[in-house]
Amino acid sequence: MIEGPAPTGATRAAQHCEELLSNSLETLDVAGDFTRFGTRLARALRSRLAALLDVRKLETELVGCEACDIDALADTLGANMHHARFALPGKGIGVMVSAKVSAMIGEFDRMLGGDGEGAPDAAVLPASANRFARQIEAELLAACVEATGRSDLAAAERGSKLTEIIPASARARAHMATIAVNRPGLPKLTLTFTTCETSFVQFVTDTPAGQPARRCIGDESILVSALGHVEFATTATLVDMAIPLSRIVALQVGTVLPVPIHRTVPLSIADIAIAHGAVGALDDRVALEIHHTAFAKDK
Repeated sequence: MIEGPAPTGATRAAQHCEELLSNSLETLDVAGDFTRFGTRLARALRSRLAALLDVRKLETELVGCEACDIDALADTLGANMHHARFALPGKGIGVMVSAKVSAMIGEFDRMLGGDGEGAPDAAVLPASANRFARQIEAELLAACVEATGRSDLAAAERGSKLTEIIPASARARAHMATIAVNRPGLPKLTLTFTTCETSFVQFVTDTPAGQPARRCIGDESILVSALGHVEFATTATLVDMAIPLSRIVALQVGTVLPVPIHRTVPLSIADIAIAHGAVGALDDRVALEIHHTAFAKDK
């Protein structure tokens, strides 16, 4: 490999990259981002519920999003609901999923070969249906982990009394995504996923509420999320020549131009330098060995 000194423009590139990837709570589009989260969640649920409920043609769709004050959450969700909360470290709701108790009983009855008719006024899951509900909740938790990119989501409180599910410290505004589970010839199953703004911001950052929220490419949360699979066109500039106009217009087949290879090669995305390295060879191919990056985790 060709060795060379660290580039003098590295500091500027790092600042530019940080600027591009930063976002603050004041400018975060919570409603828009939450709708996109609901769409990801519906997609993550489809295959998991199809396998669990043994329905091949199962479809899921986001049917609506709404927000309310935390004190109005019980009235907004309605009565006779079963809730399960998936908690994040720290404050906030995390993610809570709610469904009609009668619908959960009906799903259990259907799995046993019954007609799936649950008691419409049922307020609490019986022990047998409660065990089946835990299986559903495990799949819902896995879908939430996929949609949020947060592998530290964990099962927490569950039951029919909302006051025992929501942490007393949760005061931020609540956001709800309603997802319909549709199956041919079967009643629609409606699931409502609730989070608060304190928790929702944690889906893209570890920064506490009220502080600047920063997304870093090198963070583990990006590595395990769907964003980590997005491909970017990167450019390694091996040659950057200044040629007089008189020589350019005189170019013809057979003209030989001396090409000075950079000792320090910048790696860029959309003209923003994200790394620098030295050019060399690997398995008879041109290769770039990275010596410096603009990422926050680079040492």
